Amino acid sequence: MRQNRTHTLVVHGCLLLAAACVLPAQAQTTPTGQDGRSTYLPEYFSDTAPANAYDMVLRLPGFTLVEADADVRGYAGASGNVLFDGTRPTSKRESLSGLLRRIPARSVERIELIQAGTPGVDMGGYPVLANVVRRSEASTELALEAGMVASPNGWTAPQGELEYGRRWNEQALDLGLKLAPELDDDTGKGSIVEQEVGGDSVRSDWDTRTTKRKEEASASWRRPIGAGQLSLVGAARAEYTHTDGTISRGDGDDQISRAPETSRETVLGARYVLQMRGRTTLEMMASRQRADIDNVEESYEGDDEERFDEDGRSGESIARLDLTHATSDTLAFNASIEGADNFLERDNRLLENGLVVEVPGSQVRVTERRIEAAVGLTWQPADDWTLEAGMRQEKSDLAQTGDEDLERRFTYPKPRVALRWNPDDANQWRLSISREVGQLDFSDFAASASLEGGTVSAGNAQLKPDSSWRTAFSWEHHFSEDAAVTLGWTHDRISDVVDRVLVQQGDEIFVAPGNIGDGRRDTLWLDLSVPVAVLPTARIRTTALWRTSQVTDPVTGQARGISEEKPFEGEIEFTQEVASLRLNWGILLEHLGERETKYRYDRVTRESEDAGWTLFAEHRMGEPWRLRAEVTDLFGRDFREQRWNWDDTRADGPVADTELRKRVSPGTVSLTIRRSVGG
Repeated sequence: MRQNRTHTLVVHGCLLLAAACVLPAQAQTTPTGQDGRSTYLPEYFSDTAPANAYDMVLRLPGFTLVEADADVRGYAGASGNVLFDGTRPTSKRESLSGLLRRIPARSVERIELIQAGTPGVDMGGYPVLANVVRRSEASTELALEAGMVASPNGWTAPQGELEYGRRWNEQALDLGLKLAPELDDDTGKGSIVEQEVGGDSVRSDWDTRTTKRKEEASASWRRPIGAGQLSLVGAARAEYTHTDGTISRGDGDDQISRAPETSRETVLGARYVLQMRGRTTLEMMASRQRADIDNVEESYEGDDEERFDEDGRSGESIARLDLTHATSDTLAFNASIEGADNFLERDNRLLENGLVVEVPGSQVRVTERRIEAAVGLTWQPADDWTLEAGMRQEKSDLAQTGDEDLERRFTYPKPRVALRWNPDDANQWRLSISREVGQLDFSDFAASASLEGGTVSAGNAQLKPDSSWRTAFSWEHHFSEDAAVTLGWTHDRISDVVDRVLVQQGDEIFVAPGNIGDGRRDTLWLDLSVPVAVLPTARIRTTALWRTSQVTDPVTGQARGISEEKPFEGEIEFTQEVASLRLNWGILLEHLGERETKYRYDRVTRESEDAGWTLFAEHRMGEPWRLRAEVTDLFGRDFREQRWNWDDTRADGPVADTELRKRVSPGTVSLTIRRSVGG
């Protein structure tokens, strides 16, 4: 409890400091046009000398970048909140931050902030979208970035990126190669203390390291065809992960584990946008994704040996059609239909001393065919009021074969109503009520294991998606055209909460993902972007989120929070441009006060971590050269995991023993140099 209070004091202190350092300004008119778009020209960003569109988007007041969620099946609910020349990326698996970084700042003609209710724009459920509009003049651009990243624990790795872009006759070609190493947060040295209630404690030294290497090659091309524009995209990605761990108990029975993992993915996508007569736009898109994974984890302790093999494939094919029509400046209609075909195959095996342990979900194939149709309208009855209303209908057929054969069908109506009020140029109020349906993670149908952590999870063929009625309310206030704050509150009434349940096979008992009944969740969030009062060309961006949830525990029957939900998440970023030195520098504080609790039938686990920080500086050496240095958590970052274990279930008697895992993750230092030519 003392650590939690310390986290709270630190977090609130940082937020108060951020608020105290800002420049108080009188409300002024933001650059908002008659059609609900705020336009920001390159001159607006010139004082920070941005290198690319990503730097520019981060500067937008009242806007927070939301990445596309590749784990969400389908396209409608997975897209992020950034448009490129008025359209979304062709594939949801393209990183928005990566796409933005590939657009040099000099290639940006303007950036628009599009408010909900703008006629003819499908907001995808977001209150604000950023639209990056690129210059149409012919140009050729080439950029090469190379560098190294290192850690005090002796790990070093090269990193690099190559980008090529050409625009001519309304056509565009973009190519990219990327190599990105990573030292995972799971890396570190520490200790494990196991304490029997009323008995002795045993302390072990703990040393673990997880490294990743990500490789990517991508290409995109777009050109006019007829009255529309065709975009094609293709990408191949690979990620290599390796984990080594040692738990030294001092009695010679050390636990040694190793886990190499390889995953590969290919993505192909196409989009055609047709501007029809009047104010009618037709968009057609299709994408195909395939991935495979090969994972082996081995653990040795004295004469005991455990091994978990994971071999699998997955894929998703999507086709979508969108139609928007604006009958006037105040009324617009939209309709869409989307079909998706998904599958996941897993052939997993758990061995203990050479003998197979039957874990539910070890051999499984899951397929889903899903279709969603939607209609909606946007109506502006007055200059300061906008109403959005829509209905989506989702139907899906889910089939599973392997350890258990099962077929199920789900149908969900998903209505949504949203209201926006702009009483003046400085304030905006938003209210929405909607029904949301969660997306099942197909990997929850398959068995999984973490041998070093001592956990084995079964798959659950009976799992179904959660659904909720959501009420969202927010207020956005602009102090000036360069400063804004947004406060929001969201309330969810949830059915079929997905948590952890007990699954039994023979004499073995396992924990597995499962539905545990109804629950609720309340979320309060704050976004602040302002200049600093005492320093020229300096800014602070603050994001904070407070969350509470409640569900009835299926083991004890008592109320508790939903597993793995963090009560608080926050970050603060300070940046400053020093024009005389051609230098941009800043510091990012993140993971402020983060902790989470996990519940299973025989264990409660609480994880917490100290705040992380990254100090960066980027120096411009002439027009084409940029040198960037980053230092992250150089003096280490503390992680803590407390476990309370029961002999049977949490409803049967007191705690039997506890386990405290503590480690310090080393920081990293990176240095990159970038050379760009063309324009």
